[in-house]
Amino acid sequence: MNKKLKILFKERGNVIHSVSGNTTIKKAVDIMNQHRIGALMVINFEGEIEGIFTERDVMKKLADTDELVGHLKVRDIMTVREDMIISNGNETMEEIMQLLAEKKIRHIPIVNEDGVLEGIISIRDIIRILLKDANQKVSQLNNYITGKYPA
Repeated sequence: MNKKLKILFKERGNVIHSVSGNTTIKKAVDIMNQHRIGALMVINFEGEIEGIFTERDVMKKLADTDELVGHLKVRDIMTVREDMIISNGNETMEEIMQLLAEKKIRHIPIVNEDGVLEGIISIRDIIRILLKDANQKVSQLNNYITGKYPA
């Protein structure tokens, strides 16, 4: 829990799924479904973050209209960079969990010192890490109790 996010992030691996702001909502949702993810980073042609496109963005847009939205562009409904919560990876997992809960968000992009996107971490990633840590502790305690723990 006290490990810095960027250390945990490196242990987890790094896959960034992204689209441009000109991508249609239909195409972006297809990509999200294909990869079983809830968010895509929106990157411009210079590789800079424009925003984030999430399931929640789609749901809000659908709730606001009776019209079809699949033809609209991602940039029409995404969360723009200025409104995003972005991490530099120096927070602990506990701090990130608190931030996710306070802001009621599920994804946080991680950038390096130059502001370049290094990845994105989700609440699902954090749950997996916590579960892995808990299973390791249970195994260690079980080994200790049964006498298999190294002396």
